[in-house]
Amino acid sequence: MNLHRRLEATVLAVSLLLATTASSGMLLQRKGQDFDLVASANPATPHSSDTDRTAMFDRGRGKRTQADAVASSSATCNGCSGTATAVQVISFGKARKGTADNLANAWSTCNNCRATSVSIQVILIRPGATVTARNRALAANVGCSGCSTTAVAVQLVVVTSKRDSLSRQARKDLEALAAQLESELQGATRTKAARTAAAKNKPGLARIQTLVRQELKPSEIRPNFTLKTG
Repeated sequence: MNLHRRLEATVLAVSLLLATTASSGMLLQRKGQDFDLVASANPATPHSSDTDRTAMFDRGRGKRTQADAVASSSATCNGCSGTATAVQVISFGKARKGTADNLANAWSTCNNCRATSVSIQVILIRPGATVTARNRALAANVGCSGCSTTAVAVQLVVVTSKRDSLSRQARKDLEALAAQLESELQGATRTKAARTAAAKNKPGLARIQTLVRQELKPSEIRPNFTLKTG
């Protein structure tokens, strides 16, 4: 199987996974213990653009809570661009155990195209709660010229006993920080040096942590940052 065929197979597999995740979220989220968020951008015609920005702010109501966030973008047409940004903030409430999964992925197979994905997940837990957390970013260019992909996943597990939600203004500020990070990443895709610097500097992470600290006064923050470029 050549590289182009492999990419097509990967895209299909991820698309099926996202579809399954979204469908299950529509059913399970009603229980107040499982939360799924998907942002997906996939331009279909040359020299077009597709942008999907979505956000979720919610609170779990079960003994065990699960939160999944995915931002997925692709560029498979010449001169096109796809941008997907997901922001998820979930309070695990009284849950003593839970899982949190955050994923950003981007791929391109075209000429002079770009795919950018940003997924930010903030999980609020009480002291003593146990959370299994995963934070991943994937980016790939296959069979293309002048193309670039960038995927960044930012995850914060926040331990707090004072507040279990962000204010309305803090929510707006977090979404604005996500848009700012998205813009910075698109600029950093132009040169290899800029990509390397972005990975080292962890763009946006400090600003997001500062917002969370000021708003929630947590006893602990466990940050996880992953950036991949293609």
